[in-house]
Amino acid sequence: MVAISIRIKILAIVLGFFVLIAAAFAVYSVITTANYRQLRTDEVSGIVAFESERVGKVIAEMERNAVDLALMGRQFYRTFAMSEDGRFGDERPEELSPFSTGEGHNRHEELGISISVENFGAFLAAVGGGIWYEPYALDADAKRVCYYAFYDPAIDAVRHDPDFQTEEYDYHTQMWYLTISAELDGKHAVVWTPPYFDDTGTNALMTTVGAGIYDDAGQLVGISTVDWEIPSMVDRLSAIKPTAGSFVLLASPKDDYIISDTKDNEADMTGQSLLTIPWYNELRFADDDTVSIGDFTHDGTRYISFSRMFGNGWLFSIQIPAQEIFSEIETRNNQFTIIIAGSFLVLLVFTAYLLSRLINRPLRKLTLGVSELGGGDLDKQIEIRSGDEFGTLAAAFNKMTVDLKESIELNVRERAEKERIGAELNVATQIQSSMLPCIFPAFPHREEFDIYASMQPAKEVGGDFYDFFLIDDHTLAVVMADVSGKGIPAALFMVITKTLIQNTALSGKRPEVVFGIVNKMLCENNDANMFVTAFLGYLDIPTGKFTFVNAGHNPPLIRSAAPFNGELRIENGEMSALSEDSGFEWLKVKVGFVLAGDEDTFYRQHEITLNPGDELFLYTDGVTEAVNNDQKLFGDPRLLDTANRLAADKQGMSSLQWFTESIKREIDIFAEGAEQSDDITMLALRYIGGQV
Repeated sequence: MVAISIRIKILAIVLGFFVLIAAAFAVYSVITTANYRQLRTDEVSGIVAFESERVGKVIAEMERNAVDLALMGRQFYRTFAMSEDGRFGDERPEELSPFSTGEGHNRHEELGISISVENFGAFLAAVGGGIWYEPYALDADAKRVCYYAFYDPAIDAVRHDPDFQTEEYDYHTQMWYLTISAELDGKHAVVWTPPYFDDTGTNALMTTVGAGIYDDAGQLVGISTVDWEIPSMVDRLSAIKPTAGSFVLLASPKDDYIISDTKDNEADMTGQSLLTIPWYNELRFADDDTVSIGDFTHDGTRYISFSRMFGNGWLFSIQIPAQEIFSEIETRNNQFTIIIAGSFLVLLVFTAYLLSRLINRPLRKLTLGVSELGGGDLDKQIEIRSGDEFGTLAAAFNKMTVDLKESIELNVRERAEKERIGAELNVATQIQSSMLPCIFPAFPHREEFDIYASMQPAKEVGGDFYDFFLIDDHTLAVVMADVSGKGIPAALFMVITKTLIQNTALSGKRPEVVFGIVNKMLCENNDANMFVTAFLGYLDIPTGKFTFVNAGHNPPLIRSAAPFNGELRIENGEMSALSEDSGFEWLKVKVGFVLAGDEDTFYRQHEITLNPGDELFLYTDGVTEAVNNDQKLFGDPRLLDTANRLAADKQGMSSLQWFTESIKREIDIFAEGAEQSDDITMLALRYIGGQV
């Protein structure tokens, strides 16, 4: 590993401090940038809203003008209403007929003309417009009656155009007339026509808004129209150019009609379908008149779009390259980054200079002295007489040499002591293992039963123990016990308990008497308050009668090799009958108090009869309380399920060693490598039967 000097570390700390400042500035810059982007977006949105609002007002004024003109056309119609048969009667004076020849006709013609001329003279935003009546609505003999006025630049005034009432121009068949009259649905409703090219006078792209003229019965008798020359509006909106690369789209989505697209490679698309614009479907716009903001990528460039729908159903949208709209903040951030980076570099160089002058020299002395100390010269004294931390550090090093010599000597003694204790623990482990029966088969000359046991202590030595021995030729004793605690104290208590149980049992006393005697002896001088859970059982080999006593220990598992024949398997009514299958189940019995807990405890023994092939499985709580990395217990249900599964796998013909080792293997799989927390001890007994 490459050594790093203190000076470099200090420089790294200073640099880290600068990096933290830079990170704080970066966070501030990000927040500021986000705020600026929002402000910039709101600014452009405001421009779009303001400019489009001006167009929106013109649209609204044209719609109001169309409605007002329709109301005047209705009043004109009512003033000169026809008779019931659709014509003016003969009894009417000729001057009352607006379409007869003579002076009356001229007066009514002048009135209709004045209505249209005066209307558009006061409303210069429109190119023109007029009143158009349905065929024979005013006179059964007059199919076309209309009054159209327009601005004539030749005279710089609004004048009436009589050509629209001639037979050469049948306005009833024109697209704009058919569209408006077909879509009108009320007195104050207006209808906008799709854009169209006017070749009758203006020779320009036009749109027309119209309103209905209704009689008293609500029947449509005519329409009013206001013509709007689109290029003037396009020029105004196209002039909105927040950045050099921005462009404008003006279209009528309901008519699928492109009015204007100012993008360089998409110009001259007027009249085409919106589907010809590849980025149109990525626009976002609302049905109301609010400005909607969206973004899309086209030809590798990301655009921010600002879109708004006009009242007549037209879409106005400005597309601005994101790089251009936010270029100012990016430029400012780049400038700030250069300034900060330069400042950091200057400060770092200055800091390195100060460190070299004020720290490097004392560090050299310290480094040289420590190097000599590392070479084994424990008598080395470092001479630094400054009053700062370096002087204090030198004094500490000098004291350290003395302490180090003493520590080395102490460490040598402690290591020797640990080695001695380790050797003694190894001997204790061997002694403990040798105290437990560990040679199998344990009774090779006896064919009436089979037995196997094992113990894995949690530490070098443990408190669990098992035992089995022949009391006489007819009686086999089995013991399973667990001493409270772990380590050497538990091992010592285990030795005492095992010896007492074995010696008392070999004297020929019953199991309940054995536990009573051992309990009193263990309670004497038990200042450590240790206790033992234990299970002791006597197997009468010729008959299979099993007499046992339980002092607070885990209940054993028992498996019947043959179906239950109806005979009781326990005396005194304290054990339920075994099930009729061959699986393991708990040996149900009232559990007595632990050994060494209370010298006045009375223990009661119980009896069952084992049939040939029956098996007992004894264990300590290290089996059921084994934990995995999630701190979950192996548990009683899992033990029972595992034992039954293993028994089913081999149909009762497996060796007891294979059975206990398989249980341990299942515990290891469950633990997932977690450290063993308690001793794991198991004993399996199979009764085969037969006479001695």
